[in-house]
Amino acid sequence: MANQNLITGAGIAADKFVNPGTSFTAGAAVGSQISDMARIAMQQNLYQKRQDEIEMKNYVNSFDGDEFNVAKVEESMRPEVNDYLIKSRNEYSEAAKLASKLDAEDPRYAEAIATMNRINNSFENLSTNLDGIKNKRTKFYEDVKNNTISNASDVSKLNSLYKDPDFDIVIGPSGDITLNHNGEYVALESFDDDTEYNYFLINNEGFNNIMTLTDKAQKGGAKIEGGLEQNYQYQLNQMFNTMGREDMESMLYDTVISDTPLNLRPDFDPALLDIENDQALRKWLSNTYLQSLKTVAKGSYDQKRAEANQKIRDSYSKSRASAKGRKSVEDNKSLMEKYNSASAEEKAKFAADLVASQTAAASEVDPLDPNK
Repeated sequence: MANQNLITGAGIAADKFVNPGTSFTAGAAVGSQISDMARIAMQQNLYQKRQDEIEMKNYVNSFDGDEFNVAKVEESMRPEVNDYLIKSRNEYSEAAKLASKLDAEDPRYAEAIATMNRINNSFENLSTNLDGIKNKRTKFYEDVKNNTISNASDVSKLNSLYKDPDFDIVIGPSGDITLNHNGEYVALESFDDDTEYNYFLINNEGFNNIMTLTDKAQKGGAKIEGGLEQNYQYQLNQMFNTMGREDMESMLYDTVISDTPLNLRPDFDPALLDIENDQALRKWLSNTYLQSLKTVAKGSYDQKRAEANQKIRDSYSKSRASAKGRKSVEDNKSLMEKYNSASAEEKAKFAADLVASQTAAASEVDPLDPNK
């Protein structure tokens, strides 16, 4: 929406612009006294002034200061924002009035136009930065809720900043924003730089790659040694040597696939976190995860060996039971042959002894009698 007051202000000098129509008529009346070259030059001058007037009005009409949505601004920031808007609009109005009174060749005209452009851009920049503060806070709380922030990130200052809705801000000439947090002035750009007001997420991609290698080692069921060890080492080196610093720290501090983070291992040297030891840290991570894979592979190998040995023992037991069964059948066959060849008196005695032994066995064990 065009600012009518500014357009009116810029138009104060409109009467001073030459009307191309009347000037041309007047020029035609004394055409015989003016050379063709002079007439063409006058027409070009009038055309240029008319273009300058149109351009001036376009600058005024393009000003979007009245379109700034203050309602989206946090309540605590509105006084600072409103003060900035008022001062900027007044400065824009003065520049527009000045430019409307000057010729385009005047250096002050270019300065006035530059001022108008700067203010217009500052309003756009301010709007973007205010949206940025709101979006960053919303995204931070979403990441906290979803537990996706890496333990390697120190979010204590962000927690302290965002939990207080009373933001104390300073707006720069270009619409840039600086926040005052506990006496510390923090530029909004710091929220994207490597500072205490930035954070990063858990390296899920890296942990997924480790899980893939772990699953491979588990299913392989073979000890990781020799050529197989070199293959795993190569894959781990490639992964960690191409990993960003923040993702690498996530692999060190986060407990996605274990209960204890690697930085708490007894063999971890905190000096590895120094930036000059970056390559040593990558090597340590690669070797540490390789040892973990070797442990998994050995466990799988031992389990498969135990299962194979059990199958051998089971097969041996079945063979022995089968042999014993065959011997029992042969023994019974021999006993029957002896019984059939015995005399009537011997058969009667055998039957009496069998009944007596069965009766004695029944009287010795009675599951229903607690006294026996």
